[in-house]
Amino acid sequence: MHREGTVYDEIDKTIIDIMIDYDIKEFPIDEKLVCRRLGVSLVPYSSLDDSDDSVLQKQSEDAFFVPQSKDRPPTIYYNDRIENEGRKRFSIFHEIKHYVFEDKDDSEDDLAAHFARFFMCPIPYLILKGVTTQEEIMSFCDVSYTAACNVRKSIRNRKRYHGHTVFDYEVKLINHIEPVLVEVYKLDDSEVVRLNEIKKH
Repeated sequence: MHREGTVYDEIDKTIIDIMIDYDIKEFPIDEKLVCRRLGVSLVPYSSLDDSDDSVLQKQSEDAFFVPQSKDRPPTIYYNDRIENEGRKRFSIFHEIKHYVFEDKDDSEDDLAAHFARFFMCPIPYLILKGVTTQEEIMSFCDVSYTAACNVRKSIRNRKRYHGHTVFDYEVKLINHIEPVLVEVYKLDDSEVVRLNEIKKH
């Protein structure tokens, strides 16, 4: 599905605001900590009766979000039996997007996937940090191989069109996570560039 680039920018800006407002900056990003600070309850499938578990599996093999009700906080049910930890974490972040943006259905699942990838693997930070190979992304961000491949592709595309440019709204994210990178970062092996060349976006 084609989306305007500004849609993704707004999602990225929202994630950055969440990370700053709720003081989230340790990697890999802890999905359980994010949920606690956002006031979202996390319920593993294994904690429920077998009959309930079966119903949940039919709802989703990975995870799904249930909005707040009179007697229940906003809740993400997730399949904790999935062996791939990266996939499990991705699924939870995917559902966090549905909570944050108050999605009414699954029509924006592609945007939820973008949300999950950027939250777990903020592209501008990874570029400045030098975390750019699939293996490095998997290790640093604790994501699956598939997610790491998608992030690596995004990094390549960004470098192709913008080089090592950091957009103005991203600077506060870098400042929040690792302030030293705001002062100086590598452009390549022989050059150093300062952030007074930030591209306005």
